[in-house]
Amino acid sequence: MLNQPQSTGQENISTVVNAFIVKTDAAGKENLIPVNVGTAVKSGDVLEYQGLFTNNGDRIRTMEVTLTISNDAEFTGFLSPKTAKGSADGQRFVNMPIRINVGGQVQNLAFGSYKALRWTVEDVGLGGTAVVKYRAKIK
Repeated sequence: MLNQPQSTGQENISTVVNAFIVKTDAAGKENLIPVNVGTAVKSGDVLEYQGLFTNNGDRIRTMEVTLTISNDAEFTGFLSPKTAKGSADGQRFVNMPIRINVGGQVQNLAFGSYKALRWTVEDVGLGGTAVVKYRAKIK
């Protein structure tokens, strides 16, 4: 269920993706429960995926990082930073929201049809870590 991230065009980058079940308590406060091998994830659960990209080399001026969205999940529209580009096929990335033409009408592509998200991360110093995240609902 954990997505395999990609760090494009950069060496000396350590990549970790963590997943958390998003739970809301009686007071309306969100809690993130870490997902591990023994965690039961069921249909309807919302997971937050956090990609951590740590620079183990020289300062990075710009890098692109991509997180795929599992076929068993649907993107909810929540992401951070908000500057990500989206993809409906995992290959071509465009500014969000993705716009499509249906019967001559231009409309937003449903978030459930997104397959991947890509961020451009800038100025990551030696030992610095960039964090990107999104949420998806399990089908």
